[in-house]
Amino acid sequence: MTQTRQPTRTLKPFIETISAGNPFGHRNLTLVPLGGEGPGRLEYVLAADAIAAGQLTVTEVSEGGSVPELLASNAGERLILLLDGEELVGAKQNRILNTTVLLPARSKTKIPVSCVEQGRWHHTSAAFAAGSYSPAMLRARKSRDVGRNLRTEGQARSDQGAVWDAVAANVEAAAVPSPTMAMHDVVEHRRESIGSYVEALSYRAGSRGVVVAINGRFAALDLFDRPATLERIWPRLVTGYALDAMVRREAGEKSIQFSAKGASALLEHLGEIDCVPCPTVGVGQDWRFEAEDVVGQALVAEDVCVHLCAFPNDRTDRDRADGPGIAPPSRRRSRRNPPDDQIVY
Repeated sequence: MTQTRQPTRTLKPFIETISAGNPFGHRNLTLVPLGGEGPGRLEYVLAADAIAAGQLTVTEVSEGGSVPELLASNAGERLILLLDGEELVGAKQNRILNTTVLLPARSKTKIPVSCVEQGRWHHTSAAFAAGSYSPAMLRARKSRDVGRNLRTEGQARSDQGAVWDAVAANVEAAAVPSPTMAMHDVVEHRRESIGSYVEALSYRAGSRGVVVAINGRFAALDLFDRPATLERIWPRLVTGYALDAMVRREAGEKSIQFSAKGASALLEHLGEIDCVPCPTVGVGQDWRFEAEDVVGQALVAEDVCVHLCAFPNDRTDRDRADGPGIAPPSRRRSRRNPPDDQIVY
C-alpha cells in the first residue's frame, strides 16, 4: 500500500521577506539587525511584563518541586510569551526555559525548564521573578538536546548535566564567587562589563531579529514576529550575547568582521532546512530542525512564526580557524573550492 508522504515544513515562508541591515558591534560582539514585514496578528504579553503586572505567576509544581518543570499560571485574558533561554529566578533554584512557550489565557501549564543553579534546592521565594537571558553557547547545546528528545520521546527535556557544565564553565571563566554555581551570579558580578555592551549596542528601530557573531563567527539568531517584542527584550537579550563575548574575548581571541552578506546567506540556508513539527505545552507547534552545521527551533502558532532561534551545531560550534562555513545555496550545491564569503563558525 502506498503511504501518503507528509508535506515538507520549512521556514522559508517566514523568512523570505527578511533582510539584513548594516552590522554594528562592540569589541568582539557583532550584531546584524534583521528587518522586514511581520504578521503581527497574535496578541500576547511578554512573561517579564506579565509577572510584574501580577498576571503571570510561576512556581514549583509542588512543595517538593521537580527540577525539569515549573507551574505557570496565567490569570489574565491574553496569551503570555515565555522565551527560550529566559531565566526565572527564585523558588527552590533558578531555571531557564527549554523552549519558547505561548501560554493560553486563564490557564495553568507545566512548562519545561533546566536548572542553572546546581547548588541550591530550598525556597528563597514562593514564586519566580524574571531574570536575564542565557548565553548563546548554553542555548545552543540545550537546543540540540531538547530537539532530539522532542523528536524521539515527545518531551522538551534537556541534558541537565550538560547545562550545569555550561554554567560552571561561565562561572569559572568570569572568575566570580558563586557558592551555588548560579548563572545569575555571573550576571550580577559582571554587570558593569555587561553594561558596556548593552550601552554600546542599542536597539535598531524597525528590527524584529538579529544575527549574532562573536569574533566573526556565527553564534546565534533570534527572530520575532514583530519589532515591539525584540525592542522590549533587547537589553536582556544582549546581556546573554555579551556573556559569551566576554568569555571569548578574555580567552585572547581576536575580533573578526562579520557582514550582512553572511547573515543573508544564513537566512537563505535556514529557509531550505526541513523542520519537524512537535507538540508544545502551550499554543501552537514547536518546529525543530537540525542540519550538519546549524540547529534550532521555531514556535509557530496560527501560521505565525512567533520566535525563531538558531545556533551553530556541535560539529561546528568549536572555534576553528579553517571553518567550516555556510555559503549561499547556489554555491553550496557545488563541492568545488569554498567561496570567500562563507559564514565562518
